[in-house]
Amino acid sequence: MKAISDPTVGGNIRPSSTVQANAVQANPRKATLAPGGSGSGSPGVVVDLRSAIQNLKPGMSYSIGEGYVPADISAPGNDKIRNVGVANFMNAFSDWSSKLSDYWGKVSDFTKKTLNTSADEVAVLGGAANDIIRASLAAGGVVRPDMPAILKDGGAEDPYDPSSWADAGTGEVSISRQGDGSGPPNLLTSVSFDRTVDIPDGEMSIVDLDSGDATANDLLASILSGSLSSALSSSDQSGKSGMHRYAVTNGKSGPDAAVAAVLFTRGNDDADVQKAADLYTKLKSLQNA
Repeated sequence: MKAISDPTVGGNIRPSSTVQANAVQANPRKATLAPGGSGSGSPGVVVDLRSAIQNLKPGMSYSIGEGYVPADISAPGNDKIRNVGVANFMNAFSDWSSKLSDYWGKVSDFTKKTLNTSADEVAVLGGAANDIIRASLAAGGVVRPDMPAILKDGGAEDPYDPSSWADAGTGEVSISRQGDGSGPPNLLTSVSFDRTVDIPDGEMSIVDLDSGDATANDLLASILSGSLSSALSSSDQSGKSGMHRYAVTNGKSGPDAAVAAVLFTRGNDDADVQKAADLYTKLKSLQNA
């Protein structure tokens, strides 16, 4: 059994501390709290998780929509959750969800401040970028709250595993502008980087990978066979279609060339390229702090 409250992408989403729910169903074997508009035709209402506890009884199964990922909590006759008490379990889950909401809010605020995103921009982090933000916050005393013991005793599993981020050598940060909601956000800038490659600030050089000259072609071949190959191999996806590509290198060529990052920009003027480069250097500075 898994109790899931975290968003699947850290740094830009705050999980809700309340649950959008339909009324508890009358079926004696299963009661469902599902996000409103899930196909039943019934309007959704916002219900505080604590108020829903009164409807929970051992021997029944409940599907609770929390944040962006559903959490299934079952309580058949002799299940662990019955041993700790359904009400106790749900109280602890509610408290933990509230603390997680506060934590992810701090992650979001710190990310926006660090990357200097505007009000209509969304930052999405992947891989090592998540770990750099997490570690920076932890150094300042802001850490993700652990799952309470009562939830573990009740059989819940916390799917969060920061080791997958800590072990990641590569990362990505993308900045998109929010639209009117009718389609996906417009991708403005994307940076894929290898944090194991450390090029001193004074030695960094930016190379236009689309220039077609020998240096660019050699770098493209090198990148496609290295740790950042997925960044270029996925560049034909709709989100990155038509974007300009640049490499952050040590200024050398041939076998002595080192590539620390690949930049994607919607525009190709100096300001666009510098903004993408700044995203990389800001994360690099956090990692080296």
